[in-house]
Amino acid sequence: MKKLPIYLLLIITQIHLWGQSEINGVITDKNQLPIIGANISVLETYDGGISEVDGSFSFNTSEESEIILSFSYLGYETQNIKGLPQNLIDLKITLRESAMTLDAVEITASTFKAGDNSKVAVLKPLDILTTAGSMGDVMAAMQTLPGTQSNADDGRLFVRGGDARETAIYIDGLRVFSPYTRTIGGSPTRGRYSPMLFKGVSFSTGGYSTAYGQALSGALDMQTIDEPAETVTNINLMSVGLGLGHTQKWVDQSISFNGSYTNLTPYDKLFPSRINWENPYAGFSGEAIHRLKTNNGLLKTYIAVDKSDLSLNRSDFITDNNQRIAITNKNIYGNSNYLSFINERTSINAGISAGINRDNSILDEEYSTNNYLLGYHARVGAKTIMSSRSTASYGIDLMHLENKKTLTYLDDESQNKLTRNIAGGFLETDYFFNKNLAIKTGLRLEYNSALSNYNLLPRVTIAQKLSKNGQVSASYGWFNQEVDSENLLLNNSLDHENAKHYILNYNLKTAKQILRVETYYKQYDKLISYDITNGEKSTLGNLGDGYAYGLDLFYRANQVIDNLDMWISYSWLENQRKFKNYPVATPTSFSTRHNLSVVGKYFVNDWKSQLSLTYQMASGRPYHDPNMQLFMSERSKYYHSINTSWAYLISPQKILFVSVNNVTRFKNSYGYEFKSIPDGNGYFDSQLIRPNDDQFFFVGFFVTLSKNKLNNQLNNL
Repeated sequence: MKKLPIYLLLIITQIHLWGQSEINGVITDKNQLPIIGANISVLETYDGGISEVDGSFSFNTSEESEIILSFSYLGYETQNIKGLPQNLIDLKITLRESAMTLDAVEITASTFKAGDNSKVAVLKPLDILTTAGSMGDVMAAMQTLPGTQSNADDGRLFVRGGDARETAIYIDGLRVFSPYTRTIGGSPTRGRYSPMLFKGVSFSTGGYSTAYGQALSGALDMQTIDEPAETVTNINLMSVGLGLGHTQKWVDQSISFNGSYTNLTPYDKLFPSRINWENPYAGFSGEAIHRLKTNNGLLKTYIAVDKSDLSLNRSDFITDNNQRIAITNKNIYGNSNYLSFINERTSINAGISAGINRDNSILDEEYSTNNYLLGYHARVGAKTIMSSRSTASYGIDLMHLENKKTLTYLDDESQNKLTRNIAGGFLETDYFFNKNLAIKTGLRLEYNSALSNYNLLPRVTIAQKLSKNGQVSASYGWFNQEVDSENLLLNNSLDHENAKHYILNYNLKTAKQILRVETYYKQYDKLISYDITNGEKSTLGNLGDGYAYGLDLFYRANQVIDNLDMWISYSWLENQRKFKNYPVATPTSFSTRHNLSVVGKYFVNDWKSQLSLTYQMASGRPYHDPNMQLFMSERSKYYHSINTSWAYLISPQKILFVSVNNVTRFKNSYGYEFKSIPDGNGYFDSQLIRPNDDQFFFVGFFVTLSKNKLNNQLNNL
């Protein structure tokens, strides 16, 4: 083919240019500084350009009708303008910073998160379980965080002056109805669920989301692993039992299970406790989770079962009677959760959980108590990105609860039963004024079928970023919770107990350090109240009230000193309640004014070892001495404990683990118990309350089998 003459090419080019319009202008930020490299495009065409060093841009388009011109740049809100091409000249475009960038303010107060998706992650996934003294128990590890109170004889979570019942436990956003194993007084209970199947936790000590309900003090949500890395098997040989775990992974689904058997009989033979055991604690637990990927979502199904038995003989100090006590506990819990994306702006999460717990206690083969709990929790929630500055979370949930208590004395049997439904709806919106200032507003509505009443619970949090790494937030909210089942079985018309939270929080986070300072005030209303007449409760009502206020401090440094990870938490608490049968307002028997935890984990490369140490201190708890005129005027001694652990990597997939709780054998005590009847001189005799064990040893050998030959269980110890 012959080449076109040069003059003909010039004519064609000119004709083409005559049919085009030039679009030009300058792009700057709010401070009138040029934005370099911003993208400018004509939507639904290939026309466009990029801004220069001075923020200017210029390109041609052959479009003749009205167009949409789009301006975008990472970290800034996309801006669109309409117009005829010939009119889009000498444009002056100012882009606003995107409010929801990675370094935006976090709208949160009182929440400690452990997970890869947390912008203010105080703890890494499962990191809390490397804490010396936790013995692989999530609940024990959480007690090293501020806002919790050390109750070493109990083991459950006590938050900011509230008892353990006031902190709700969830798995993947679905309620757990009986989260703790069964034990006896003086021996701490444990959480039922193994950390091996969880990727992280969200622990709120106040001001929590409207997605959670029925808790006066806090909420702990444990999230299961979405996608395991590979097929792996774990074998555990321990001084207190055996354990086996396996994960099998396929292309679009996976299944994991853990099973363990615990028997304290051999341990008790070597290290006898203060308990006259007939049969020390023995139990089996098993968990499994199945994950299935769909075209646009993930379905997870989790199930856990456990059974335990124990029996002992003791002399009851109050009655001077010798007693035989036998306890059997059976528990099953399961949930199924589906997460899907409806479109690019809306995700939906739907799930249901169910749990059954049976406690059977026998006293001297004559008197027995059987407590039965059945619970269901169904939830449908959604999250929608409303705009570049706002999101909305909303949904409904329904909780069904059945309690049954059966008392048997010889052949005489009595039974109390209660069934109710608690329905809730929640709406929560996040709005970012800019990346430094945001507000979360929420509203929860609940209905209780047993009471035929509604509760409206508003909550709000405002967060302001003060610097690149620091922010301050303030939170206010209303919270409620039904009265404990023991009293509801006596009077099912008791109203919900109420609490209002006021929280002010400062958070500073850098690559290696975190500092949190938080102060709070809690106001209680409609707390359970009653009188004791001839050993029986009377005048049950909601006439109690109270308050709690305090200061929580948390500091964490990771690798500030090579190979050292450590944190320090301190809590100061002042509280008073007039509730139950308290004649006057006073600090509660389960509260401690000062709590301190110091945690350190150091990896010694030459020894292939991780050394851990945890020191915990708590001031004395209040107790009532009937020989004193003032109610609850006495305090137990300060509590101290130093816990240590050593994990030695024999090989990449074999670990020897040794830990000792209370290595220095502090002689801790929890106050006194008193006779119910005075002696001839009018004096009530007393006995010091001591833990059942001053010290606890644990030895374990952990083997991991996987294809890459490198995985191990170090992060789970």
